[in-house]
Amino acid sequence: MLRSWLQVIEANYHASNSYHNSTHAADVLHATAYFLRKERVKGSLDQLDEVAALIAATVHDVDHPGRTNSFLCNAGSELAILYNDTAVLESHHAALAFQLTVRDSKCNIFKNMERTQFRTLRQAIIDMVLATEMTRHFEHVNKFVNSINKPMAAMEESSSNSEGSDCEGQASIKNSPENRLLIKRMMIKCADTDEEKRQGLPVVMPVFDRNTCSIPKSQISFIDYFITDMFDAWDAFAGLPGLMEHLSENYKYWKSLDEMKCKSLRPPPPP
Repeated sequence: MLRSWLQVIEANYHASNSYHNSTHAADVLHATAYFLRKERVKGSLDQLDEVAALIAATVHDVDHPGRTNSFLCNAGSELAILYNDTAVLESHHAALAFQLTVRDSKCNIFKNMERTQFRTLRQAIIDMVLATEMTRHFEHVNKFVNSINKPMAAMEESSSNSEGSDCEGQASIKNSPENRLLIKRMMIKCADTDEEKRQGLPVVMPVFDRNTCSIPKSQISFIDYFITDMFDAWDAFAGLPGLMEHLSENYKYWKSLDEMKCKSLRPPPPP
């Protein structure tokens, strides 16, 4: 049944998308599984949380049309009208994932679940998929830092000063329902235009304009603006030195290309 479900979900990713395809879903699923093995993450979530995270990672971009939410809203698309211009794609991904799953008993991975347990799982999956919507990015990161990282850091400092430990206090911070929700949101966030111009619609960001885009500059800007603070916060919680090293190396790579005035993915061949 699990294989059938995975095949159905994969079939509804668009292979023609250069980024939001089934390979991207597999990448996010792999990263989520990796994060779930980290001691502090594992100690914060129960089995249903873990299942929700893996399912959400698998379906989080299913049937992605290769367009942004802004494009769909500006174009007055059917999806934008259906979801009232609010988290259009993320709402569609979550809704379609459940439609595809429950309509056929051969791939309905939920069919043997008790009703209350299913409702809990369903809400967790929906919440995680909706958390990938970027307009609330900074809200999610700030909530995570203020509700989890800062209280835990203060508790650790207090314990070190008193030569004791407060494992129970830290557990109460990590394991509260509200903070478990923040941990799951943060985990999936850390694991993820030309047509607009043709139709006379605004390009969302200059870095997405093919005529002016420098790939190194866009990557540097994205890391500076969205990634660094988010991964610093996630690393402080989960302990991911290897991941932070990779992030640093990636940043140095794009910086070196930008300094060479290169606008593509790789440096030019030597003369």
